[in-house]
Amino acid sequence: MIESLPLNPSSIMSHFAAIVVLGVVFALHPQAAHGIRVMFVGNSFTFVNDLPHQLINVAKSFGDDVEVANSTIGGCTLYAQTPDVDQRTAELLQEHWDYIVLQDYSALPTVQAARQKMLHPAVQKFRSHIDPPSTKIVMYLTWGYHDGNTAPCPTSDNQKCFPFGSLANLTNPSCTTSNHYDQIAGTFPCMGYALARGYISTLMDKESDMAAPCGLAWQVVRGVESIPSSCKGIIDSQYTDKFPLDLPFKVNGGADPSLMLYRVFGTSIDKHPNVAGQYLNSLVFYATLTGKSPIGAAPPLNTGSPSAGDRPLTKAEILTLQTAAHGAVEACGKACGLAGGLREH
Repeated sequence: MIESLPLNPSSIMSHFAAIVVLGVVFALHPQAAHGIRVMFVGNSFTFVNDLPHQLINVAKSFGDDVEVANSTIGGCTLYAQTPDVDQRTAELLQEHWDYIVLQDYSALPTVQAARQKMLHPAVQKFRSHIDPPSTKIVMYLTWGYHDGNTAPCPTSDNQKCFPFGSLANLTNPSCTTSNHYDQIAGTFPCMGYALARGYISTLMDKESDMAAPCGLAWQVVRGVESIPSSCKGIIDSQYTDKFPLDLPFKVNGGADPSLMLYRVFGTSIDKHPNVAGQYLNSLVFYATLTGKSPIGAAPPLNTGSPSAGDRPLTKAEILTLQTAAHGAVEACGKACGLAGGLREH
């Protein structure tokens, strides 16, 4: 005999609300019901210290399954790695992926003509080769160089990846005769703001679906206090839409300016992430792709080298990085294509 229980209207509504919330979570994060497959397209900012496997390591520590694959070329652009021209990318896109992560050349989104000629067309090409909504395009929002772009002009490392000429040739006014580009990208805060605007513009133009705000988490860890109005005004003038984020983010417990995130060779600070920097990126990606907090994750994989300045991280440093990643992803919210706060474990 089945006993009939009295119905409580408020209880029914609360259970219905919970079911709706879970439905939204499953729609935004397919891995809520199963493991996720992530394809990375990028360059050395992806493969130095192995972002894909750092992500697997973080996810595994929480009991989550992540399968990855990469199509990466050192110093290259997304434009030269679309499925139309890159065999590795084309082959991988024959498989189903829950997320396709796109990362462009480190300085390219800071150059207006390069965004127009290369970044946006490349993202559009990827969009035409996927099956939304089952596959989402995620922009890998990268970070400014340690002291910004200290040269008068942006570099173009791999010439075959720049079919429209070097980034320097695409600056307007020319970086060879004007300090205009230096005003845009000459410091870490300014270069980071320019990169953020560039990557987020692909979401605002509905070319991509999400952004992993790694560079914004780097600003948090480095303790950036403000974006100088001088560069912010120039950068904003290149866009017609108002930027939806108030940068830099402030995250309690997420700043440690003494913690180096870049590889260091002697006295030279490289633009690539050391283990700490790539671990921070993996934490941001975990939170972005799963909707779960990265706080409590396993320490990073030991992919670095003492010759690049790598060393074991302390428990306090690991917690700082996890806190910064959590805070940056939550703060980016809808502007990064995310809905609601991160779930705790």
